Amino acid sequence: MSTVKAARLGFMPYDKRPLLTDLNLPDKWKSVIQKFPPGMLVYLHMDNGRLTYLSGRSVEGKQHYNPPRDIIGERQPYFNHLYTPDAERVVLVEGQADAVTFAEWGIPAIALAGMQLSPAVLASLKKHKRVFVSLDNTPEAMEKGRELARTIGATALLPRLPDGVKDANDWLTRYSATGEDAHALLNRAKTWLQSEVERAGMLEGLERKDALRGLFQHATHLDELEMGEFRAALAKLNIKGRAFSDLLKAARNQSQKTENDDMPYILGDDIPLLSPALGFQRDVALVTVSVVERTKDNRLNTQPYLVTSSRELVRLSDAQIIPINGKEVALRVLPEGSEFLMRWRFADIQRFLRGETVHPAQVFNTVHDLFTRYVDFKSPFESAILTLWTMGTYFYTMFPAYPYLALNGPKNSGKSTVMRVLQPLAFNMVTTSDPTGPSMFRLIHYTSCTVGIDEAERYHNPKDPGMQQIRQLLNSGYKHGMPAIRLIGEDMKPQAFDVYSPKILAAIMGLEDILASRCIAIPMRRTDRQMPSFPPDFDGATIRHQLYTLALTAFPQVYTNYFERPQLHTLHNRSGELWSPLVALAAFFEEQGGVRGLLDAIATAAQTDEQVSHGKALSEREEAVLQALEVLTRGQDGMVWIKAAALRDQVARLVGQAVDKMGDAQWIGHILKRLHLLDETGRKRGMDGIAYAVRPDDVADMMRRYDVAAVSGANSN
Repeated sequence: MSTVKAARLGFMPYDKRPLLTDLNLPDKWKSVIQKFPPGMLVYLHMDNGRLTYLSGRSVEGKQHYNPPRDIIGERQPYFNHLYTPDAERVVLVEGQADAVTFAEWGIPAIALAGMQLSPAVLASLKKHKRVFVSLDNTPEAMEKGRELARTIGATALLPRLPDGVKDANDWLTRYSATGEDAHALLNRAKTWLQSEVERAGMLEGLERKDALRGLFQHATHLDELEMGEFRAALAKLNIKGRAFSDLLKAARNQSQKTENDDMPYILGDDIPLLSPALGFQRDVALVTVSVVERTKDNRLNTQPYLVTSSRELVRLSDAQIIPINGKEVALRVLPEGSEFLMRWRFADIQRFLRGETVHPAQVFNTVHDLFTRYVDFKSPFESAILTLWTMGTYFYTMFPAYPYLALNGPKNSGKSTVMRVLQPLAFNMVTTSDPTGPSMFRLIHYTSCTVGIDEAERYHNPKDPGMQQIRQLLNSGYKHGMPAIRLIGEDMKPQAFDVYSPKILAAIMGLEDILASRCIAIPMRRTDRQMPSFPPDFDGATIRHQLYTLALTAFPQVYTNYFERPQLHTLHNRSGELWSPLVALAAFFEEQGGVRGLLDAIATAAQTDEQVSHGKALSEREEAVLQALEVLTRGQDGMVWIKAAALRDQVARLVGQAVDKMGDAQWIGHILKRLHLLDETGRKRGMDGIAYAVRPDDVADMMRRYDVAAVSGANSN
């Protein structure tokens, strides 16, 4: 029982119902327990304190059990309870009972649970000063042990169990071997190299020569003591003096050459580093799609492929540097095949590969007509911006920055309909009202997806800890080269996630200042027309095919418009950064597609937006606050103290929305400051919240300056 307790061995009962009832287990482990044969000893396979696998052995006889691979995966090694990663020495054995036996003798051990050495276990073994390879005492296992020792390298030793003993557990149970016996056995162990020298001495002719040359290849990194033992062992085979020195020198030269050949070199600027999901260079473009393959054994495999602007279909493997159109490109990450990337039907891909093209005007009009059919926009500018922005999601990695869109408007103004129309059209779009940081970081990093966030009022409150990661993603993700740094894994290793991608946010009220500065606002309104409902089964595959084809064929012209035609771009600073991609696209569709007036329309909208951002015009949210202040101070003189909650209630009443849909009230103070209606002495905090001191004359003056009309018939009740 002391062994059972020390080794943390378990026993599988015949009645498993209490076990399954008392333990809170995931479905995978419940399935493992249900299938596990009763009446068996159970070995717990642990990794850094975490259970990774279960295996079993019968109490009577020697029957072993491993759970089905399709439930729990491949067999895992078994580490006895004395093993630690920093142990100076460790014994490598075949079965779990042998590892438990070495623990009885006070020695750390790892059981392979077979005779295969995984890369992870090999990496762990090479960290130990000495590794004793002690598989079963059979010819087959001894030969396998010799191969494992050669793989491990100079730290490997080969102890020899006494004759007639099958394995360590047999030595303990039949011959009562003690810890002193085990330590003496390991102390007498020969290094793998010594054993190979003895083996080479028994060979003849060419086999002997080849074996000796191979030994020198493994001797190049021996220390002085080990080299002395190696020299002495080879002297017994008449390899000494000048012959020994020449062979060692030749081996070292070959080792140096091999190391130099295998040494990685710095990636040059001549090889572009692209996002495989959607990548552009001056003369090459590529996009990742997933295709379902049929394997030889009639199974299905979801495999990522690249579709390139040179009309190639490239199957992705483990290589990150691949040839495309006669040139090498480097992939920033290796994408995995997933249903999420099945946005381009294979039949349509084949049409593109055979040379099909599309007309820019046809694609623009198709997308634009879809928006105007189902959404009642305030003006033609909004529908044109939204159409260009949607099409730009298939080009966005070309640009240093890409604007967010902010859909601002009351309930039932069409914000959700815009999202539904966008979902099947925009590049790899995912829509959510409750995103989580870790999932979004990884999704954008690997798929360059467009992100739609509904009910974005949550981001008003900077003190909400649940929004901290999403705020970081949104604040960084409008611009290339601003990754989000996260700590991942058990070792908390920092990793940079590229969160640059198109994002569209829907909110009843506006967004907080920092986020709003990254957005182009699309004001939404309640319609007074009978608009048709967007069909829930709309697939959009035909339009996506046109958009993919357009991106892979028209990117050189869009690239030229953005980078090589400065006369197109008249805005500066943040406004120029946000609007330049849409200007480049508008010029393309007007000049190459004949969509008249598009460039002027976008230029006018961009200039209006710049005026708002520079304080020369007001946003709709700012106008609503001025109108609410006028209502609350109407008919009063002098200084009027207004509670923040009352002002927010009045704004909500004017726009016809519930207060709880308008976000935290902190944005009110920001707007009052920006409109120069508030100074530090005009604010006080009481038991019932913050109050602001406002002068009715100042409110009237600001409304006159910005041409904001008072709301007739409104009251403060």
